[in-house]
Amino acid sequence: MGNIHNTFGLNNFKTMKETSKAVEFRNIVNGEVIYLLPNKEMTIVLNPKKVEGNMELKEKSTGLRHSTALREFPKREHTGNGPICYGYAYKFISDDELDIFLSELNNL
Repeated sequence: MGNIHNTFGLNNFKTMKETSKAVEFRNIVNGEVIYLLPNKEMTIVLNPKKVEGNMELKEKSTGLRHSTALREFPKREHTGNGPICYGYAYKFISDDELDIFLSELNNL
């Protein structure tokens, strides 16, 4: 997990909060929040407000992810009794792939 944290750091993201469900990173330049999920695959989740305004980002997403861990993101109805936070997920095979994505994201 150390290499992943370094990758976020090199792309201007600071670790804000770590739980068993997610690690929250905030961009020190623009304040945007990204979550890293502890899955088998390297998975990050972006704010739907950022993604829904950008067709290229939306097409690259692997789908919506709902979780109480995504505390900084908006809520919507899903399968439970009330609204839950959600965002768009992206999966990566390597730290290099993540680094390229985060670098591109910083330029949007």
